[in-house]
Amino acid sequence: MFDRMRDEFKTVSGRLRDAQDQITVQADELLLQARHKAHLARDEGAERIWHLENQALDWVEEVLDRADMPGVDKVREPVAKFVGQARDTVTSNPISGYAQLNARAAAGAIRELTAVELLRVERIEQAGKGRKTVFEAIERRRVVLQRPPFRDVAEA
Repeated sequence: MFDRMRDEFKTVSGRLRDAQDQITVQADELLLQARHKAHLARDEGAERIWHLENQALDWVEEVLDRADMPGVDKVREPVAKFVGQARDTVTSNPISGYAQLNARAAAGAIRELTAVELLRVERIEQAGKGRKTVFEAIERRRVVLQRPPFRDVAEA
């Protein structure tokens, strides 16, 4: 009887360890999913803010271009200067010496950019050379940014 109880206890202990291991794996997976969703939300939020900043600057420029608005003539010059500075900041190229890079080098430089930096380079390419290789590199980088992060760290 003592042997049977000991065997039963070992069986129950084994099942408890298995259940604990399963719960730990599920908790780790849920944590990874939450981190991934936060990662995607952060990038999406940064992109939305970037688009809103550009849209706001467009609206201010439209107002400055309208001569029929009262008081616009009095503030046109200083506000236009401010808008220009803000536009330079919002659309600045994150890759130094970008204009001198060939398509392959530009595509290589894109590998480390954030979501907003990709938007900046994409806008520069659309307004400039429009290189297919660079646009393809931007899309590949976006795919990488969509992948779940932290996987390698959690498994190490």
